[in-house]
Amino acid sequence: MKNSIVIIALLCFSAFLPSVSKAQQVAHINYMDVVQMMPEYAKASAAYEIYKQSQEDVLAELQMRYEGYQKSLEKESSAPVPNQTRIKIISQKMQITLEEYQQKQVEIQDSLNAKMYELVDPIKKRVADVVAEVAKEKGYTHVIDNSSGTLIYADPAHDITEIVKAKLGIKDKPTSNSAAGKPKPIGTGGIGGK
Repeated sequence: MKNSIVIIALLCFSAFLPSVSKAQQVAHINYMDVVQMMPEYAKASAAYEIYKQSQEDVLAELQMRYEGYQKSLEKESSAPVPNQTRIKIISQKMQITLEEYQQKQVEIQDSLNAKMYELVDPIKKRVADVVAEVAKEKGYTHVIDNSSGTLIYADPAHDITEIVKAKLGIKDKPTSNSAAGKPKPIGTGGIGGK
């Protein structure tokens, strides 16, 4: 009886051994930190800023047109005998320009998002490929991106950020300005305080 209990206990214990021996190895990485340290990212960021400026120039032109109409309206309205037909025409032109400006803002935001994706996606793919390579070499079954701030706990022994950076040939730079080299969001302002 005693032997059968021991045998049953050993069988139960051995049933759990495969799951213990196949324990998953999880690593973590600050993915966006690595992406932003890539030399290609600085080039992409500079190209984005140039593109962004060209798009903002279009908005500035519309804003200048609107302000010109606004001055014409003020001048016509303050005349000794205002021409109501002219005031109506100028007001319509202002409304059309305002609507054009607002539509252009939406188009430009979509265009900027597409441009950022176009410039940064190849860099992200290259980093992701190296992350997969390192994960396979180190036997990790999962690598978690902790740059999003959703990770609650991570053992630093499993952080592969430095290994990936080394494989990519990235050297740490002094952090004098954490926002340097990062694309800036489109500024606010413009026609009608939009």
